[in-house]
Amino acid sequence: MNVSEARLAGLGVLLAVSVAAGGCGVADAVEDAAAPASAKPLAPRDALLKSLPDASTGSFRFEVEDGETPTVGEFDASKQSYRVGFRYREPSAGFTLHSDYLVVKKQSWIKIRFTGTEGLSGLPKLPKKWMLLDPAKVKTDDVPVAYDNETDPGEAGVVLRAVVDVQQTSAGHFAGTTDLTQLGDSSVVEPARLKALGDKAKAVPFEATVDGEGRLTSTVVRIPAAGKTKASSYEITYADYGKTPTPAPPAADEQQPATKAAYELINA
Repeated sequence: MNVSEARLAGLGVLLAVSVAAGGCGVADAVEDAAAPASAKPLAPRDALLKSLPDASTGSFRFEVEDGETPTVGEFDASKQSYRVGFRYREPSAGFTLHSDYLVVKKQSWIKIRFTGTEGLSGLPKLPKKWMLLDPAKVKTDDVPVAYDNETDPGEAGVVLRAVVDVQQTSAGHFAGTTDLTQLGDSSVVEPARLKALGDKAKAVPFEATVDGEGRLTSTVVRIPAAGKTKASSYEITYADYGKTPTPAPPAADEQQPATKAAYELINA
């Protein structure tokens, strides 16, 4: 189970709550291209692949924006830990679901809350503390129950490995096209939209930036309009390398076992 799949779990929770209210991870590290014997600068694609975070990167902050599900968090593969938070708004009922997961080695916690619920009934009663999950009670693969070798929470690697053409436009800045048909089951583009894009999906514009130490700081995929879906962007930001606090288990008085209502939501 990886971070992107956890977003699906949040959508499942949203669906379950909407009805009630009446309204395995894959490591994303890649082998770096070997430096040429002549010590020439890396080709643009190689420089981008080398910029991806891996198990030795340390802590950093990440954001993913796809126009529907804003995602933020902190990540430290070297300590096998991350926190990821999602926000979903239910248009018809008007409320917003805030869902956070905290994963440290072989344990995980969840925290769920709702805002904009005035006048609504049927919403579950959940504690404000972090709820420790029992893997045996989690019935969906979309909910993280342990760290599973992930290193690239925004899935920048799948975009960069599918590059069709890329050029370095200035120091630390790159632009080109990527083939969305080569992204597998990533969350960058939904299957229905990919089908609607047709041949346009094989050369979609993207931009990327790296910092002075060659570490990836942003990737933006500009997905064109297709069918009834407007053009949009899938944006990844990695920042504060080495300055971000490593996610740690909650203090004893800040956590409790997950409740029956919580399992009913995440398993819905």
